[in-house]
Amino acid sequence: MEGVVVGEDIDGSVLPSCVLLPCFEAPATDRVWLVAAHGGAGCSTIYRSAPALYADAGRALPVCGDPSQPSRIVVCAKGSMQGLESLRALLADWHEGRLGATVLLGVAVTDPMPRPPRVLNRARLQVTSPAPRSWRLPYLPKLPVEGWPERWPAAYRRMADALERLRG
Repeated sequence: MEGVVVGEDIDGSVLPSCVLLPCFEAPATDRVWLVAAHGGAGCSTIYRSAPALYADAGRALPVCGDPSQPSRIVVCAKGSMQGLESLRALLADWHEGRLGATVLLGVAVTDPMPRPPRVLNRARLQVTSPAPRSWRLPYLPKLPVEGWPERWPAAYRRMADALERLRG
């Protein structure tokens, strides 16, 4: 996928013009980059569930200087209305080609509470529908008090397994 070019970096490499995220030059890697649609999107938590699979880009877009190895990304968001709006805006940038040579593998949405209301579930389904894939991850109630779980919920494993298959 070609991106909309704003200019060239000092070394002559072209960076995409993603309006909502800054870009950084990322090393070529076989890991999947987790990109936060907003603060508190859950990238660090997802990273901890399978650290050998993921790399955490935070609130920035990883752009590999080697065009033969584009960065593969999963955009992460909290399943709140604010989080879903941030995700919607980033998916609009992706649809317009503004994520450059990165490859969007899918989106991961973490539930903001144990049982989200129907309005949030409907909004999540609507917002994630343009993405190639989406994963719904459960709320982790013990995370703030007890820290990282010893055993991760099955949804994290299903997401990692799907990404491992895509990674080849």
